[in-house]
Amino acid sequence: MKKMIFVALLLLSTNTNAQWFQASANAVIINKDIEQAREQAIKKAVKDALLFSGGAISSLQQVNQGVLVENKLILNSGGEIKALNIIEENQKDNVLTVNLKVNIIPQSEQCFGGQFPKSLVISRFAMNVPQQAVDGQIYDLHKKVSNTLFNQLSLSPNLFNIRGYIDKPLKVGEKYNNRNLTDTLNSISIQTDSQFLVFGEINDLSVKFESKTSLNYWITNPDRHFYITIYLYDALQGKLIFSKQYRQKITWEYGKEERVDLNSKLFWEYSYGQAILNTLGQANIDISQHIQCIVPRARIVTVESNNIRINLGKKNGLQKDMLVELSYSSNFKDQFGIQRQSSTIAKQAMQIIEVYENSAELTTLDDYPLSNIQINDIATIKSIQ
Repeated sequence: MKKMIFVALLLLSTNTNAQWFQASANAVIINKDIEQAREQAIKKAVKDALLFSGGAISSLQQVNQGVLVENKLILNSGGEIKALNIIEENQKDNVLTVNLKVNIIPQSEQCFGGQFPKSLVISRFAMNVPQQAVDGQIYDLHKKVSNTLFNQLSLSPNLFNIRGYIDKPLKVGEKYNNRNLTDTLNSISIQTDSQFLVFGEINDLSVKFESKTSLNYWITNPDRHFYITIYLYDALQGKLIFSKQYRQKITWEYGKEERVDLNSKLFWEYSYGQAILNTLGQANIDISQHIQCIVPRARIVTVESNNIRINLGKKNGLQKDMLVELSYSSNFKDQFGIQRQSSTIAKQAMQIIEVYENSAELTTLDDYPLSNIQINDIATIKSIQ
């Protein structure tokens, strides 16, 4: 009986103008589970193919019914992937490499937000139970994990405009999910000049060693947990977009008194390190799914006569002479101290007259004067057909 493969793909379409894209990726085989390694490698390769073709990552989760038969993924419903063939599969030194071809139908109506890489920062993750790091003395694991995800997200400049790494603890996450969170996020957005924030909490690193009097202590390795929660915030609007928990229990290949070097290649080649990398790879896909089609928002940083400047630019996909409609909103607190927003659609279209790396200047058409737009208002860019 063939195992059902839960892979990140887009679904089959009736459109016949599909194009073939080739990609390859690898994954480490953990606990001799070749099927899981194959799934991980396929996910990585298909994501790369979709990004290269302009496909929507937001549809990746819709191929759960795909079944891998004789190196072909058989799809049972309509969508934007017509076929997937594994050309070659190699296994060397416990690493599985997959080379595949994906027949992708070009999107006729790609989501508008997909053409704009989102301004984003990553924060140092929290370690919720520091005493669990004593075994192995992995006190800096939360820093290594957040830095690794930062590096992974930086490899997708067509999705993310990474504007920095915040190397300090933040008052966000489950403990700080209250009405003060909006103010905290808004402050982060201003300080980092970005819209989105990725944060994480390592919830469980526990490992239970057998007693030294037990035979198992000397002949087997215990399992160790890796339980992490990833948060994606729209800091500019002060709200949580999504959060997800990832749980793993993996063989811990170190002794109880052994000190682990988190900077060593060996740690990341061991099963525990590889499981962390696989978890972050899935988190990368989940973040991509949730963020790709969001229409970006910008902070208005200057207002002069009929011109404004916003904090989105070339790295966010803006181009000179682009015509846009500006919808802007202002923040205010009500009588109970709760943050609110009021929105207004500008009556006139605007044209980008100058674009820089992370900012752009816009002017109204026909020199029509602006009204009521102020610095720190939030602008949403909309296309004009």
